[in-house]
Amino acid sequence: MGASDITLEELLHSAYRYANALCAHTEMAEDLVHEGWLRVLKKHGPKPDKALLFRVIRNLFIDDLRHRNRFPSDSLDEQAIIDQSAADPSYFASEDRVLAQGLGELRSIEREVLFLWVFEGHTAAEIGTLTGQSRGTVLSQIHRTKGKLKKHLHQHEQRQLSIVNSIDLEKGSKKESS
Repeated sequence: MGASDITLEELLHSAYRYANALCAHTEMAEDLVHEGWLRVLKKHGPKPDKALLFRVIRNLFIDDLRHRNRFPSDSLDEQAIIDQSAADPSYFASEDRVLAQGLGELRSIEREVLFLWVFEGHTAAEIGTLTGQSRGTVLSQIHRTKGKLKKHLHQHEQRQLSIVNSIDLEKGSKKESS
């Protein structure tokens, strides 16, 4: 299936996953995809072009970051949005909450590079082209990001094992008492 064979639904799902990898916030990702798709439609028509849509979403995300940095806000609305992301249902739907937590702790560029490499299957050179970085920089980011995730998983490994072991012990004691 070539790039031109992608359906609109597949394109928008992929764009949402990409936007969510950038911002790690459900509602913001939806807004990025919505605004990005509207801009692509307005300028280029309804041709599903994944690279173009991803570039527009990335630019919108960067523009939003710049705006937030220039005009910081302490409004209650901003705090409510941040608090809602902690209770994001997609976080709790994950089978591995520790991994989800580790991904949430990554910087946006690290999540973006990891997403493009793992889920979209891009090479380091392709990611460099999409993000405006050199291939070597992308390879370094992938290596460091994998290291951060491994460290995070290793730090939480004991806690997971003790929970599993205590459950196993309870099951074992119930079997013995039967």
